[in-house]
Amino acid sequence: MPAMQTEPGTASLQAIAISWLAAAAAFPLALLTAVLGQALGALLAGCGWIGVAVPVHRQIWALVNQPVLNFASLPRAGGYWLGSTLLPFVVAVTIIGFLPRARSFVLELTVVQIAWAMSVVAVAWMPLLGDTDGHVVRFLALHGRPTILVWLAPAAAAGAALLPTLRLLELARRRPAAARRSYRLFVVTVHFLVPAGAWVVLASAIRASVPVAASGAMALPAAAALIFTWSRFPRPYVHRLELPRRFELAALAVAAVLVGAIVWLAGQPLSSGRSAGVLWGQPQSFNNIRPWIEPKLLIGAEATDTAPDRH
Repeated sequence: MPAMQTEPGTASLQAIAISWLAAAAAFPLALLTAVLGQALGALLAGCGWIGVAVPVHRQIWALVNQPVLNFASLPRAGGYWLGSTLLPFVVAVTIIGFLPRARSFVLELTVVQIAWAMSVVAVAWMPLLGDTDGHVVRFLALHGRPTILVWLAPAAAAGAALLPTLRLLELARRRPAAARRSYRLFVVTVHFLVPAGAWVVLASAIRASVPVAASGAMALPAAAALIFTWSRFPRPYVHRLELPRRFELAALAVAAVLVGAIVWLAGQPLSSGRSAGVLWGQPQSFNNIRPWIEPKLLIGAEATDTAPDRH
């Protein structure tokens, strides 16, 4: 079928390079989506959003001024604690099936990588990265729930990760149409597991230790993707896809550099053992700036060294 031959096979070097470039943008984008989710939850609860901290190796934080001292324990603070997981989960389960887009091979690989990154980084990895200061863990502890329930997040990520896996396998079956199990396992490994492994290596190198719990959490969606790939090979993706075009690749490269630069500016590790953050608003008495965050000030912002409420 001629329409099936318009784009490179998913195991080709060209397709893998495009996919990894998309992953380079999607993985830091997952951090920014998580911090946006927490910020939206905080805004809906009456907080003022004054900045962000998005380190690769620690918990992300939307820096906010809280309305009252005990805000973190109030029922309305649920979105503040869970928004960083819920918004990426929503993106992960909707972006492939519901996002209107041109039928382009580059765009299809990009949305697949975004859905994968949201699942493994923001929904699986992040809740287990912060130890006792993680958003989901703190929410459970403040409401008297067993903190072991934090593992529901990577379990949900395992389910969400099946959607990008399914689409990748649909693309893989176009060329060749009757590939062996070893071929599809190779495709999923090289497109998904290699970028995820690189993320773990990067975070481990920055923090000088392997985050065991977070890595184990990320292994759940990875295992789900491999098990699904082992047992299923869906029908080929039926729509015609345009060949990769230079302007698409250039735009993807610019996006990867841009989101990477934002994450570096607002989360780079500092020599003091702290991490950078960015402030665009004035911190007030009840702010959530962690002791390890050293915010960089934008024009018109001033920082304070103390904050009575660190929740």
